[in-house]
Amino acid sequence: MIKKSKLKLPAALVLSLMLILTFCPVPVSAAATDSSGELDAVKVIFTVAKGKNKVQVKDIDYDRSDREVEFEFKNPVKYKNVKVKITRNGKNYAKRITDKDSRDLDVKVKKLTYGKTYHYKITGIKDRKGKKYETVKGTFKAVAD
Repeated sequence: MIKKSKLKLPAALVLSLMLILTFCPVPVSAAATDSSGELDAVKVIFTVAKGKNKVQVKDIDYDRSDREVEFEFKNPVKYKNVKVKITRNGKNYAKRITDKDSRDLDVKVKKLTYGKTYHYKITGIKDRKGKKYETVKGTFKAVAD
């Protein structure tokens, strides 16, 4: 017979691993470039503040020809005075929001450079079922897969 005290440790370990894996950064899309170094898409590695944000970014794509970054969310969202910043070395690359709905947000940007890391900050957003509007921050690196 197994003692009850020996069962607590494996259960706690499994639960801890599940929580850690839930909030780990994950690459979510591929990138392709041409000889000019401009991007067709970006590979995104992003982080979410642990246990704080309910809004989660599922995917980020950069359309080189339209110079738009699309943020796709894991769950439906609502907006209130939403603002987006995409920065590198203190320079803001976001120009304006071009489209938004419950699943994604499109932002017109200045040309992004291949291989560089950009930071994003989206304010005035909440999970559709959430109570508070919040800020979602993360980073993405424009690299080939």
